[in-house]
Amino acid sequence: MAPVIFRTSLILLLALGLTSCATKRYGRLQPITAAEKAAMSCGDIEVEISKVEGFRQQITEGAEIDWKSAAGFLGDFGIGNAMEKNAAEKTATERMNELLEIRSEKGCTYQATEPEDTEPEVTS
Repeated sequence: MAPVIFRTSLILLLALGLTSCATKRYGRLQPITAAEKAAMSCGDIEVEISKVEGFRQQITEGAEIDWKSAAGFLGDFGIGNAMEKNAAEKTATERMNELLEIRSEKGCTYQATEPEDTEPEVTS
């Protein structure tokens, strides 16, 4: 009887250990430094805004349910994944707010541009 309990306990501990490592990692965006702020041109600001939007898209895509979500849910009822996602979104929001503030301070105007036609013009 004791070996069965021991094996069952060992299997449960291993399963719990593996699921606790399954929390998703989204990364973080860093705040803008004073040096970056001073050196940024309006074009640089628009590029950084695009990067933040791309990061947010990665968070959204990463939040889709997969084996890590299922394993994380088993380990901690999904709390770790939710906390990780919220922390990543918070850094994205903070950086976006900083960029929008810098854009306003520098008097940059945002103009949405249509993608240029990248095909070469054919002449005969």
